[in-house]
Amino acid sequence: MTRPRSAFHLNPVGTSLAYFGLGLAVLQAMGPVLWLLVGSLKARPEFYADPWGPPKAWLIQNYADAFVTARIGDYVLNSAIVVGLGLAILLVCAATTAYALARFAFPGRDLVLAVILMTMMVPPDILTVPLFLTLRSLGLLGSYLGLALIYAVGGFGMSVFLLRGYFMGVPAELEEAARLDGAGTLHVLWHVILPMSLPGFLSVVIIQAIGMWNDLYLAFVFIRDPDMATVPLGLLNFFRRDSINWPLLLAALTILTIPVLIIYAMAQRRFVEGFTSGAVK
Repeated sequence: MTRPRSAFHLNPVGTSLAYFGLGLAVLQAMGPVLWLLVGSLKARPEFYADPWGPPKAWLIQNYADAFVTARIGDYVLNSAIVVGLGLAILLVCAATTAYALARFAFPGRDLVLAVILMTMMVPPDILTVPLFLTLRSLGLLGSYLGLALIYAVGGFGMSVFLLRGYFMGVPAELEEAARLDGAGTLHVLWHVILPMSLPGFLSVVIIQAIGMWNDLYLAFVFIRDPDMATVPLGLLNFFRRDSINWPLLLAALTILTIPVLIIYAMAQRRFVEGFTSGAVK
């Protein structure tokens, strides 16, 4: 018995339209990246004369100048510290909470889950004043730890939602076998649940890390020392009252964008698998 052919094989017009739509999607996604790369290789007068055309000569020096002018190395280190602290706090709290909600039966569990999910509808931006007063009273205003705590709180609801869904998909028999061998609750979570939920765990890391890395508003409000500025704050140095050096700005953005695209491309399969599977289980 022959298998039925798909509609695309039977309809060349539909196939052509599908590829055309995919081509437009790729162009929409990669067009700004290509313009970023091309603009970063131009001289400043050439960019203002023709911002869309190819460079007449590739000015690689823009990258060296941007690295020095924007102090990219310092700001990348600052961002790495904040993102690392934020992820560490978030993953510990979210993983333990998600495990409790997925495996333990206690009064009010559904209510706790509902309250946590409702926090996903409250962006930290509208809580700027209360957060500012809280950090000031705790002595954490203007510190890496204070900003990391805000990032962790902002991503807590989504992380618990994804991890709980993935933890519920792990067979309970594996936990029972580990407990028979004398493993405690945290030991089971660390050595059994998390390895079995690695795609979901990685999806949480990628989603939250990108959000923390790209944040400008919260960092602008809560970081007071210019030497502690993160990458988005550091890029503001290119914006002057009278003019903007666009080629150097684009070079700095390219330096910061290309590694993120490479990491995302390498982890894309894990990211999609963890995001979809964890959300439906």
